[in-house]
Amino acid sequence: MIGGLTNTNISTLERRFGLSSSQSALVVVSYDVAFCILTAFVTYFGATANRPRLVGIGSAIFGIGAFVYALPHFLSPLYKFGDSTLTKYDVLQLALQLAICLLYSCSPSNATNCLPTDQGLMKFMFVLLFGQLLLGCGTVPLYTLGVAYIEDSVPKNSAPIYLGIANAASLFGPAIGFACGGYILNNFLQKMPYISLLTSSSDPRWVGAWWIGPMAMMTASWILVIPLCGFPKQLPGLTYGVILRQRLRCTGQIRAERKSEVHTNSKEEAENSELENSLKNFPTAVMRLFKNPAFCFLTLAGCSTGLTVSGGSSFMAKFIQNEFHTSAGTSAMLAGAILVPAAVAGHLLGGGLISRFQMETPAILKLCAFSSFLVACASPLLLLRCGNKAMAGITATYNRSNLTSGCNSNCNCQTEFYNPVCGGNGVAYFSPCYAGCPESSGYINSTIQVIMVYNNCSCLGVNETAHAGVCEASCFKLPLFLGLALFMVLLTFISHTPAVVVSLRIVPPSMRSFAIGLEWLFLRALGTIPGPILYGSFIDSTCKLWQSKECGTVRGSCWVYD
Repeated sequence: MIGGLTNTNISTLERRFGLSSSQSALVVVSYDVAFCILTAFVTYFGATANRPRLVGIGSAIFGIGAFVYALPHFLSPLYKFGDSTLTKYDVLQLALQLAICLLYSCSPSNATNCLPTDQGLMKFMFVLLFGQLLLGCGTVPLYTLGVAYIEDSVPKNSAPIYLGIANAASLFGPAIGFACGGYILNNFLQKMPYISLLTSSSDPRWVGAWWIGPMAMMTASWILVIPLCGFPKQLPGLTYGVILRQRLRCTGQIRAERKSEVHTNSKEEAENSELENSLKNFPTAVMRLFKNPAFCFLTLAGCSTGLTVSGGSSFMAKFIQNEFHTSAGTSAMLAGAILVPAAVAGHLLGGGLISRFQMETPAILKLCAFSSFLVACASPLLLLRCGNKAMAGITATYNRSNLTSGCNSNCNCQTEFYNPVCGGNGVAYFSPCYAGCPESSGYINSTIQVIMVYNNCSCLGVNETAHAGVCEASCFKLPLFLGLALFMVLLTFISHTPAVVVSLRIVPPSMRSFAIGLEWLFLRALGTIPGPILYGSFIDSTCKLWQSKECGTVRGSCWVYD
C-alpha cells in the first residue's frame, strides 16, 4: 500500500483532483508525519507490553486508513475532462459529440464560452491526507516493536538473516503494489458518465481506477488482525530453526548468552537495564541514547538515505512517465521492476554477508560506508534522459512560450481543457483550436472508442490534418537508465539490514525497542518527510504548462514538464 500503490497513484491522483506535485507530496509525507509523532511513545511504553498484539491493533488501524484513502472515489463527482457529451449507453448520439468537438476547433465564436470544470475537488486532498495519517499510525508497531521482537527471539548470528528476510518480505508488498497498480491504471478507466475520447492510457488525461488497490489492502489488513494478536509475548523457541536447522532456545536464554556490544561502561549498562519505562524516565532514556555516538551517526546516515530514497521512490514512476514518454501504468510497473527486486536483493545480500562472515560491529559499519560511497560515485549516471516532446508554444515552434500565434490568433481559443492533438509534422498542439483546425470528423472503432480527426489546420500547412492525442516519441535510453538505477538501488539497500543490526547491538537490551523508535523518529523528521516535499517542489518548478481550472482562476496539475 505505502511503497507500491501510493507511489503508483501519484500522477493519477494529481490528474483526477487537480493537485500539483507539491500537494501530492504532502499527501505522501502525511504517512511519515503520523509515524514520526507516535513512534517514540509507542516504542517506549510498548517495549514491555505484548508487542505482537500491538502490531495486530496497528493492522486494524491500517485497514481503516486504507478505506479512508479510497473514499474520495466514492464521494467525488464523475470524472469530466471537457470534451465528452456522449452517454455510454447511447452510441447513436455520436453526432452530438462531434458537434461539441467543434467548440475546441478554430472558431471566432469561442470567445465567451468558458466552461468551468468540476468545483470542490481540492477538498478531497484532505481526505487522502487523513487516510495516510491513519496508515502511518497503523504501521508504527510493525516496523519498530516487530523488528525488536524478531531480534530478541533468535541467536545473535542468526538475527541478520531473519531481519534480512523480514525487510525483504516488506518489499514484496510494493512489488505487488507496483505490478497490480500499474495494470489497473492501464486497463481500468475512472468512472465516467460518457463514452470517452481517451483511446489509450497514453493520453495525458487518462485516469485509471486507482481506488481498487486500497480497498483490497483494507480487506487484507483486517484479515491479519486475528493471527497477529495470537502470538505470545515471548516466543517459546521449542522447535528447530527452519532456516539454520539449529535448535532455538527460549528468548530469555538467548538474550542472556549474548556478548554485549553496547557503547557504554558496565555501570551505565546496569543503570540502563534497570531503567523503568515510565513517563518520568522518558527524558533520561532519550539523553542516554544521544550520548551514544555510534547510534547518533547511524541515525544521521539513515536520515540522508531516507531523504533520497523517499523522494526518489515517490516520484520514480512519474519521472519515468515524463522523461521517457510512457503511460502512468507502464511507468509504475517499470519503477516496480527497478525498486523492488533490487531492494529485496540488497536486504538479503546485506544480511547474508553479515551472517556468512560473522561480522562484528566495526566491520558492519565499514560495509555500510563502502556501499554508500559506491552509490555516490554512480549517481551522475542518472542524468540519462530523453528530450522534450515537441509542443507548439511550449517546447517548439511559434513564440515558444505562448500558445497563441498568427495562425490561430483569430480562433479565440480556450485554455480551460487540455485536448491535445498531434499534427502530421510531429508537433503536438494544446487543442485543435491552437492548431488552427476549423473542421473535425470522427468515427467509432470496434472497441467503442471515438477516433477524432481534425482537418484544414492552418498552423500545420494547407490541407493538413491532425489526430487526437499526443504524438508518439521514440527514445532508446530507457533500458540503460533502468539497468543503472537497479544497480544503484541494490547498493543502497545492501547497507539497510546491517545498519539495523548495529543499531540493535549498540544499545542495552531493555532499550532496543525504544532505540529503533527514536531512530525512526529522526529518520522520518529529517529524511522521509522533507524528501518527497523537496522532490515535488523541484518537479513543480520545471512545469511548462499548468492545467487551468475554474475558467483560469485556479491552477490545477501540470500537463507538460521540461
